[in-house]
Amino acid sequence: MRPCQFCNYRDAALLEQQIATRKISQSQAARIIGCNKSTVSRHMRNCIAKKVQRAARPEPAEVEGLNVINALMESRARILSIYDEARQTGDVRAAIQALQCEVSQLTLMGKLTGQFSDETQINILMNPEFVRLKQILIKTLEPYPEARVRLSERLMEMNEDDGNKDN
Repeated sequence: MRPCQFCNYRDAALLEQQIATRKISQSQAARIIGCNKSTVSRHMRNCIAKKVQRAARPEPAEVEGLNVINALMESRARILSIYDEARQTGDVRAAIQALQCEVSQLTLMGKLTGQFSDETQINILMNPEFVRLKQILIKTLEPYPEARVRLSERLMEMNEDDGNKDN
């Protein structure tokens, strides 16, 4: 896996700031670094997103003597105890309510710890426009085998770069 070319640039933080504040475009940043615009775009999409996610991840915070994560863990233990008691006594309704509370708490804990996100995810590979674009590219490049090979190589490079998201 190759390291991110943008991340390794000496003034990467400055360029990120300039891109974010729209002082320069991604294309301009690519020219400065000496790379493709796709490298900058991939960096902004992958590396910056991880930095933002790490920065936004809340630390368990003490608020008036309350640690939210610890309080949720204690509450979850109480709910599981209620669930066990409801099952032992045959109170199906109470057991189901306890399970519903547990699911709500797990969702909240997942959001607080960054392990769960309810952001929309889009699968571009199944997008009809993308499928049509692939068909057009293949058909258009049919008489040009060298161009098809080069396009294939570039797509493979892009795929390798995408597999290198942790850098």
